[in-house]
Amino acid sequence: MEQLIKLQNIDTKLKDLNDLLGDLPSKVENLNNQEESTKNTIIGKKTRSKELDLEINKMELEISDSSGKIGKLKDQLFLVTNNKQYDALMAEIDHLKGEKSNFEDELIELMEEKESTTQSIESMESELHDLSEDLSVRRRKLESVIEESAEERKELQKKRDKNIKGIDQNTLRIYNRVSEHRGGLAVVPLR
Repeated sequence: MEQLIKLQNIDTKLKDLNDLLGDLPSKVENLNNQEESTKNTIIGKKTRSKELDLEINKMELEISDSSGKIGKLKDQLFLVTNNKQYDALMAEIDHLKGEKSNFEDELIELMEEKESTTQSIESMESELHDLSEDLSVRRRKLESVIEESAEERKELQKKRDKNIKGIDQNTLRIYNRVSEHRGGLAVVPLR
């Protein structure tokens, strides 16, 4: 019975060491996952920003091209000799103006998306910076707590292993089962 009491004391100390760490390891893991997710999101948004730059340049070229065609057609208006040619040129100019207007609308939408993407990237990078600082502080704290408790845990584990050798296997199985179901307490004082 004395060996079970010693074993319970050792197990209680080991449990206290684990409780000292608390949920810090899981918080660090969650922060690691959140940091990785934020980095991936930023990379995706930067890729989209580059795509938007290409699309904006393409739209600007389309608008410039349409403006050039409209200018040429307006110059041709002075060379027409009849109403039929004049009407045809005016119809073509109106069509090109409509296309140009559509390109300008698309350009505005792309520029708005680019602006919101840029703001989102800046916001997320700031968030990532804060997250990384918090994560590094928690990592250092976790490492220091682990270092402080590592030697004590090692000694307690040696004592536990030594103490287990003197206990009957059947009794040890019962002790482990009760301890598991009772939150680490299998032997308690009776008064």
